[in-house]
Amino acid sequence: MGEVLKAEWFDLNESSRDGFCAWLHNEYLPAVQATQGVGWVGHYEIVPIPHKPYIEGAPWRKETTDPSIPTGWENVILTAGMSPEVFFGLDNGLDELTADNAEKLSTRENYRSAVFIEEQVINAPDQRKSPYGMGPPPAMQLGNYNTNAPEDEEELARWYRAERFARVSVTEGMIRGRKMISMSGWPKHGVLWEFTDLPEGDSSFEHRFVAADRDENWEGRHVLEYVTHAVGSPHAGRRVWPKV
Repeated sequence: MGEVLKAEWFDLNESSRDGFCAWLHNEYLPAVQATQGVGWVGHYEIVPIPHKPYIEGAPWRKETTDPSIPTGWENVILTAGMSPEVFFGLDNGLDELTADNAEKLSTRENYRSAVFIEEQVINAPDQRKSPYGMGPPPAMQLGNYNTNAPEDEEELARWYRAERFARVSVTEGMIRGRKMISMSGWPKHGVLWEFTDLPEGDSSFEHRFVAADRDENWEGRHVLEYVTHAVGSPHAGRRVWPKV
C-alpha cells in the first residue's frame, strides 16, 4: 500500500486568520507531523477559480449544491499516513491531538475532510525534485468529485488511463500525479497533481495538461459531462507550511 492521504478543507475569518495560522504553523502542524505513522504534512492556500469555463471549449464544471456538504475551500491541509490505522486505528495519536485542540480548531469555518487511498501513482518529469514519500510538494491541485451515475465509473477509469495518465508523465513542472479513492468523506474520487510551482496569475494546471497532448484521441465523453465537483474544486494552491 502507498501513502494514505487525509485532506482537510476550510475557510478562515479575516479577523482570526493571522493568529490562527501562527498557532497552526508553530504548534499544531508540527505536532501532527511528529505523530506516529505520519509521513508528512502540508498547508496550502488555494487560488479561486475564475467564473469562466474551466477548460476552453469544454462543458462547464458542475459543483455540488447539496446543502449538507460544507463549502470550505480557501485552505487545504494534506496529511500523509503510512496506513489507514494512522487515521482510523483504535486510540490513534491524531484523534487525541484533535480532541486536545478542539477549541482552537473550531476557528476553521465550513470544514470538511476526506481520507484517500491511492488507486495509481504516475511519476512526472520533475519527480527527482521531490521523491515519493519525502514531503508535500511546493504547489498542488486537489480535485475531489463524484460521478453523476454509477454507470459513469467505468468510463472515468478508462479516460484516466487513455488520456490523463499519459499526459501526467510528460507535463512541464510536474512531480507526480495520484489518482485516489476515498475511504471517508463526500467525494469518492480524488486526484492530487503535484507541481514545483504555481505562478502568479494561474488558478489551475489544466493549461499544462493541454500542452502535454500526446494525440491520445479519446473518443468518449468529456469528463466534465458526468462528474460533480466539491465547491471550488479542483483546488490549486501554493504551500505555506512548511515554507517553500
